Amino acid sequence: MPIMLYEGIKTIVEEIQEGKFAYKPHIAASVHVASSQTACVNLFVPILESEYADRILKGSGVAPKGFDHIDRKQLRKGYCFEYWESSLEGSKGLLGDHSPHAGTDSDVAIAYRNQGNELCLWLIEHKLTEQEFTTCGGYRSKGISESEKENCTSCDIKELLENHDKCYYHKHCGYYYWRIMEKQSSFFCGKYEGGGCPFRSGMNQLWRNQLLAFELENRGVFFEVYFSVVSHPENCFLDKTMNEYR
Repeated sequence: MPIMLYEGIKTIVEEIQEGKFAYKPHIAASVHVASSQTACVNLFVPILESEYADRILKGSGVAPKGFDHIDRKQLRKGYCFEYWESSLEGSKGLLGDHSPHAGTDSDVAIAYRNQGNELCLWLIEHKLTEQEFTTCGGYRSKGISESEKENCTSCDIKELLENHDKCYYHKHCGYYYWRIMEKQSSFFCGKYEGGGCPFRSGMNQLWRNQLLAFELENRGVFFEVYFSVVSHPENCFLDKTMNEYR
């Protein structure tokens, strides 16, 4: 158990880790005080286990539009950590990128009912002291060739949608990112001021979580899926990427 875990929730976290929805602790979760994952568990378990959880989330002002109440019959009492929906596409997940060492997931998932009693999902990424979101592993890969790396800095979204093989993730890893992106290209209608693939830096993680949300909606698993980022109020490092992504 992480050393910085809040004493009042240790029994609950032990129950979580013994059940179907156990999460995999990060390497840093037990070794320093700034573990984003442990801070996330410390923040959300007391809220989501509370009998007043629905009222708390509504009162936060950031709950998804139409949020009514947590559906306690879903997931583990309505929530779980490190969610990636492993049941639909085997071990590789909906984005085809899951392995023991990599993959897209959300720090917290909350299943809820909207005001029309439709089942929805709220995906949340939690950041504490991070100076940036996760960047593109393909762009950082030691196996990427110079010409492939040049694609990352010269090809825009249109070019990548026209030829998925220009992306290392698609060509070498077989990830479904650009296949899903094709169906959602109208959502990404804003103007990107930079050059090359906009998702090779910090926006990569936001993009992948967004694609996961879209794919969950497309499969009809949930009526609507929302994606949020929770960051520490004094951590302004992430603001530039979040605003750029918006």
